[in-house]
Amino acid sequence: MSEGEHHHHHHHHHGEKSAEPGVNPANRIGKYQILKTLGEGSFGKVKLAQHVVTNQKVALKIINRKTLAKSDMQGRVEREISYLRLLRHPHIIKLYDVIKSRDEIIMVIEFAGKELFDYIVQRGKMPEDEARRFFQQIIAAVEYCHRHKIVHRDLKPENLLLDDQLNVKIADFGLSNIMTDGNFLKTSCGSPNYAAPEVISGKLYAGPEVDVWSSGVILYVMLCGRLPFDDEFIPALFKKISNGVYTLPNYLSLGAKNLLTRMLVVNPLNRITIHEIMEDDWFKKDMPDYLLPPDLSQSKHQKIEVNDDVMLALSLTMGYDKDEILNVIEKWNDDPNQQQQQNEILDAYLLMKENHSLVKDMKQNKIDKMENFLSQSPPPYHSGSPSPSAASFGNNAPQATSSAPGVQQSLTYQTLATVPDLSTLPNSTIAILPSSLPSIHRAYMTETQAQKGLTDDIASRIPPVSNKKLKTRWHFGIRSRSYPLDVMGEIYRALKNLGAEWAKPTEEELWTIRVRWKYQSKDCHENAPNLMKMQIQLFQLEPNNYLVDFKFDGWELVVESPAAPKQDVDEMSSFSAYPFLHMATRLIMELAVNSQNG
Repeated sequence: MSEGEHHHHHHHHHGEKSAEPGVNPANRIGKYQILKTLGEGSFGKVKLAQHVVTNQKVALKIINRKTLAKSDMQGRVEREISYLRLLRHPHIIKLYDVIKSRDEIIMVIEFAGKELFDYIVQRGKMPEDEARRFFQQIIAAVEYCHRHKIVHRDLKPENLLLDDQLNVKIADFGLSNIMTDGNFLKTSCGSPNYAAPEVISGKLYAGPEVDVWSSGVILYVMLCGRLPFDDEFIPALFKKISNGVYTLPNYLSLGAKNLLTRMLVVNPLNRITIHEIMEDDWFKKDMPDYLLPPDLSQSKHQKIEVNDDVMLALSLTMGYDKDEILNVIEKWNDDPNQQQQQNEILDAYLLMKENHSLVKDMKQNKIDKMENFLSQSPPPYHSGSPSPSAASFGNNAPQATSSAPGVQQSLTYQTLATVPDLSTLPNSTIAILPSSLPSIHRAYMTETQAQKGLTDDIASRIPPVSNKKLKTRWHFGIRSRSYPLDVMGEIYRALKNLGAEWAKPTEEELWTIRVRWKYQSKDCHENAPNLMKMQIQLFQLEPNNYLVDFKFDGWELVVESPAAPKQDVDEMSSFSAYPFLHMATRLIMELAVNSQNG
């Protein structure tokens, strides 16, 4: 791969940059001494730092809250990050800790000094055995994350780091979920070469299949030393990707060719899945045991045993009550065939339990080269003595010590949101991300805690989401060539037919309608918000051509129940788009019917 090709990929996490001046207290963040800047990520600076007591090197990803306020993401980022702390896999960069101050969120992450990409540039194309070893590590890590409902969506060389033993460490897992869908492609523009066809065409839903495509491109680059899809001219590049046009060199083995042709399939539904890749003969050759996923067919019907360490860690971490966890496990064990009981508490419990047993297996098998996975996280930011529970759980549990002045408690956990009413769906491979429906989760938590009289305690443990009026994210519209007043009349008529309410418009806002609309979710707790707000606005695109724009404008509770925290109403930072799209579609259909009848 020529240097020319190399530079446009690199907004570099780990390029060598200026060293910071000597040991200067101003260059410390908590117990970390900053050594130098490694580069700019999509969220802000990445710095190399060293723990002043243990000398362990870490990378600090510094996210400026201002950039988050710009992209409506404060509460969402905090929730997503607390879930990412639970991920433990030998080939995923670990998130050790999160330090929060008023202006910044600082992620303390495992440091890996090299990039797979540089390695490919130096070596040219690799022998198949060597490429396969890297590829097995990548696929095992991706499978682990998909199993825990996280899709990377932005796998590319800058995110594939190498440690000193040349083990792959994938960076930024879960961060693209934090990039809101509209802002998401910003991160990929550096290398659209790795983006799946459905991502570049801006499809609403890009699921686990996008990671399969990107992994296919990465495998191709390792085996061939060049990109499968490349063109200086971006529209031409997009065309090649959308049509899936690439060539396979003759020197590739039949097995490698076969796997690549099954991964680089334009239609995501026909693309090979991660599990099918793991069954592939070329892939399975020399596969190390520790990379095999727990036997999935078995785990579906297995009874779950209760592990006190795991339970303690989970109640500390996510704020669940022990009886609640036990109750969920018992329900599952009594009736293991009912998939819908796999709820958020169970998900989190199984994730922690798997981390726990993985560490145990590795210790028993004395797997060398993996000490990196077992390495203790550095002492927490406000290092006190670790609590006994933390020690027994690979230092995964938060430390119960007071926080340093000026820094909010470093570990505020926010929980995975309850996904309402999955029971009516057939077993689906699409998971809603943990943070999709926080207000419903909060209603659930408030309700269960209120029964135990613990509302204040739990409310204090779940940080409020800022009340700032947040920018809306979804625009959804229709064009019209009718007279503006006629268009508005049609919209009012359609809203009336659909049973919506609207605010009386002021003169300045003649072309804006503020709507409230009761949204019936089949299975909602009484505290769940159920009035959806929408803004409808008429824009002039050019003379005689108008756009009717629908914007999501938040949720409201019909009855403000005393148990429900006030933030529910403002919790705009994250929610599912579907209720809004559903209502907007109903309105468009109603308008279409009216215009035909008119």
